[in-house]
Amino acid sequence: MQSLKKISDLQGKRVLIRVDFNLPITEGEAADGSGWRIKSVIPTLEYLSKNGAKIIIISHLGRPKGKDFNFSLYPIFLKLKELWRGDGLFFAQDVFGPDVESQINNLKDGEAVLLENLRFYKEEEENDESFAEKLSKYGDVFINDAFAASHRAHASIVGIPNFLKSFAGFLMEKEIAVLTAIRDKPRRPLVLVMGGAKAETKLKLVRHFLDKSEAIILGGVLANTLFLAKNMDIGASVVEEDLLDNAKKLNITLNNLHLPVDVLTSKSLITPNDLKVRPAGLVGPDEFIVDIGPDSVKLFSKIIGTAKMVIWNGTLGLTEIPAFKKGSLEIANAISQISGEKIIGGGDLINFLDEENLIGKMSYVSTGGGAMLEFLADDILPGIEALSRQIASDATNAIDYQTERDRDNK
Repeated sequence: MQSLKKISDLQGKRVLIRVDFNLPITEGEAADGSGWRIKSVIPTLEYLSKNGAKIIIISHLGRPKGKDFNFSLYPIFLKLKELWRGDGLFFAQDVFGPDVESQINNLKDGEAVLLENLRFYKEEEENDESFAEKLSKYGDVFINDAFAASHRAHASIVGIPNFLKSFAGFLMEKEIAVLTAIRDKPRRPLVLVMGGAKAETKLKLVRHFLDKSEAIILGGVLANTLFLAKNMDIGASVVEEDLLDNAKKLNITLNNLHLPVDVLTSKSLITPNDLKVRPAGLVGPDEFIVDIGPDSVKLFSKIIGTAKMVIWNGTLGLTEIPAFKKGSLEIANAISQISGEKIIGGGDLINFLDEENLIGKMSYVSTGGGAMLEFLADDILPGIEALSRQIASDATNAIDYQTERDRDNK
């Protein structure tokens, strides 16, 4: 995998750069708190601009079904203008078409254009080869600076390197360097805190670190699923039933694996309704688990206090509802007070900590949620593999393809 600094001359080159601007949109505005995800890629964009590149930025947003403009990247464009630059930055209202091509062709050195949502085209998630080839024709070189999306084998992540000489952006390099050190040489005692949804990825990480950490603390959907695997009553709480068989195989009785001992319940997931603190496993049939309870906070905080490194992904309650965020907030405060390293990742968790002004108390904030977890579990991320593979085999093909295309354009 090569750094973009290996590109000898960027002046006038068209640089196609994949970023991850997958941010929540609230009332037509990008809800990015202090702008942590956009800010993380600005050093790469600024380097390209200062060195005279013509920058074509591509990203996805959400899970639209076709061209659903509720998932337009235009609010992201406005946020990027606010955080990076107000002039020399443009927005294309589609991914393909004469108007898009005209905007790209009219870029001056140092200017940039953000294309519309890649997922408006189903071929992106299908990793369609012709879609990747069509995208690649916009650039002279390709840069992947979307670590957070690099666990997806999508066309803009793994397909484009088959057609263009490809490089890692500064964010990608930083994520790999930091997370490799954490994975290979963690400080001990090591404590993992896993909450939120996407339990499948987190269950994999739990297995990986069972004998590599002093403690693993679980909450959220993963904890609910493990409770159900133990035949404990969880009421109407959200679980991932397709993981039950795998959850049953996990040795839940291990001393270093910690589930909540009590939970906060509500009869609604939308508004607080008849809130109760229940012992774990004694949840009423019409109740939802919405947070960890006070005894769990005390237990988990004591465990965290022994750590020299904490890795945290996913909130422990439904923190978008103020009444359901107390447990996560107290755990966040406990983590912020340790003298060791504090590593966090995952959009919902980072947005929550950002709102609570606790981001600055963390040692490292990864832009990846699932990508961070899979990397730490020693999985090969398709996007990183595509960049690395090209060094050995695809670079020659990419150069030949570029030469042929330049000849056709004369």
